[in-house]
Amino acid sequence: MSRWDVVRRPAVIRLWLKRAMPVYLFVILSLLAIRYGFKPYLRHKYPTIVKKEKFLFFNVGRRVYRGKWVRVYNTWSPFLFSGTAAIACLWMLLLLKSTVERANDLSIAALEKAEKAQAADEMSQAIYYLKVASSFTADARLREDINRKIQEMKSSLASRTTGLGRTFPARAEPGLDKTAVQQAGGAAEFVAGRYRRVRKLGQGGMGVVWLAEDTTLERQIAIKELPLQLTQDRDLRDRFFREAKLLAKLTHPNIVQVYDILEDSGAVYYTMEFVDGLSLDRAAKTTRLPLTTIVGYALQMLKGIEYAHGMNIVHRDLKPMNIMVRNDGMIKIADFGLAKLVGSSSLTMVGTVMGSPMYMSPEQALGEDVDARSDLYSFSMILYELITGSPAFSGGTKEIIAQQIHAVPAPPSSILDVPRWIDDLIAKGTAKDKSQRYQNASEIMAAIEKHAGDV
Repeated sequence: MSRWDVVRRPAVIRLWLKRAMPVYLFVILSLLAIRYGFKPYLRHKYPTIVKKEKFLFFNVGRRVYRGKWVRVYNTWSPFLFSGTAAIACLWMLLLLKSTVERANDLSIAALEKAEKAQAADEMSQAIYYLKVASSFTADARLREDINRKIQEMKSSLASRTTGLGRTFPARAEPGLDKTAVQQAGGAAEFVAGRYRRVRKLGQGGMGVVWLAEDTTLERQIAIKELPLQLTQDRDLRDRFFREAKLLAKLTHPNIVQVYDILEDSGAVYYTMEFVDGLSLDRAAKTTRLPLTTIVGYALQMLKGIEYAHGMNIVHRDLKPMNIMVRNDGMIKIADFGLAKLVGSSSLTMVGTVMGSPMYMSPEQALGEDVDARSDLYSFSMILYELITGSPAFSGGTKEIIAQQIHAVPAPPSSILDVPRWIDDLIAKGTAKDKSQRYQNASEIMAAIEKHAGDV
């Protein structure tokens, strides 16, 4: 995709022209300076000469010699006007590169905001941000996907709302609570004739998660659904199946258990353990976690990570939103949508950046291949945020990625009063050179357990 492909977008052209305000000001001031500065200067330097003409003893007229200033002005003014135009054109071309980068940043930021709005079920906001992303992206395929998604959201809103904004529930099946049907947003109540949807739990880049009832085993489960409109996307479908197959191999108390994978009416689902609790980021925002609790959570996370790494599985997207805290304090690692089976590169290509910028390792930010040490970097970034109450880096997506590659997090002890060993733990866990980090989860566990009694 060339720079000119982006510039052909009307929204980008408007952004370019808006950012060129200093150029317009420069041109106007230059023209004014030539007309009302240079010209009067010449007239002052080479004044007009007036000579009287006489015939005998009589004044019969006068002759005005404007002389040199006119010739100088006529000679140099074309060069000055041309120079001004040339500088303005060069300036506009230099602005083009930064405008394209800005347009890409706006498109990425709009997509991120749309995803958050959709997860919060704020469809109107999500549609607005998707329109912004569509207007700034030059990728025709991505634009088509975004526009299709906008139409589907509008249809969903229209199906929910009629008349004067009143919302009508879908028709309830016998024995099904009407509130549950409303929360399902008109979706089919039963999946594969066995699993009854109760309510939506959340939504992310890889699909929608529902709380459901297994009517055969009479237990609550979670169902993850790949959106019906995206099932034709082969890459996304392959990632979804890969996620389910990888998770099905993992049986550990600190990892969400997958039960089954199935298809129904063209849609793809997998059923998994329902975790009754909060995600780690919400749990940390609800109350300030004491250091002893954080250490306990960290050890549980490391046990799950160690087990997955022992199965040659790298998560690749560890973040507080993917870690669940059950009501009894048990940690469950979820959402292996970006996981990669070490040694298999059929679905993940080197050079492709996948993951969450706030927690991704430098090698992942550079689009390089990753191994278990990338997860340990992400874990250390999560631990940093839990301890200090804020992420190690801040800013826009590009700024955070640049900091992940080059910047060093401030020691936690510089933010609040914590033991010195935590500084050492974070420093080693977030080393830019992966050979300088902890090489496996067992090493970090040993380092934490060595000081856990002092907390």
